[in-house]
Amino acid sequence: MSEREVLAALDERMQTLVRRQEMMFVATGEPDDGHDCTFVTGGPGFVRVLGADRLAWPEFDDASLSDAINEIRHDPRISLLFVDFARAAVGLHVGGRAMVLDDDAMRRACHRLNLDPALDLVAERRPDRWITVYVEQAYLSAAGELD
Repeated sequence: MSEREVLAALDERMQTLVRRQEMMFVATGEPDDGHDCTFVTGGPGFVRVLGADRLAWPEFDDASLSDAINEIRHDPRISLLFVDFARAAVGLHVGGRAMVLDDDAMRRACHRLNLDPALDLVAERRPDRWITVYVEQAYLSAAGELD
C-alpha cells in the first residue's frame, strides 16, 4: 500500500467515480469466520454520496444481501470495491463501518442532516432499507487514468 494514497474520506475523484457506477462488490463478515463478497448492481448513481465520509444505497425486499445485512448487524465492518471497467480500469476501495436503516429512518436522518440524496428516485420503488457506510479509508488502484 506504500504506492497508494490512502485517504480517510472520499476526494472529488472518488465521489465522481461512485456517482457513475452501476455496480460494486460488497465484502462483510468476521475475520475468524471468513468474509462474504456480494455483487450489487443498480442504475448509475444507485450508491448515493451523502458526504465525503458517507455513502448509502437502497435495498429492496430480496435475498441478495440478506446474509450481508445480518453480518453488518453483528459486525459493522465493511469493504466496498467499485470498478470502472469501461473507462479506465480503475478500482476504488472503500473500507468503513456500515449501518442498516429502514427507509423511514433514512429519510428522517437525511432531513435532520439537510441532505438531499434523491431518495424518491430509486427504480420508481420505495426501498425497504438502506445500507449506510461511514468511510474510514479509501484508495484508488488503476491500470489507466481516472477522468
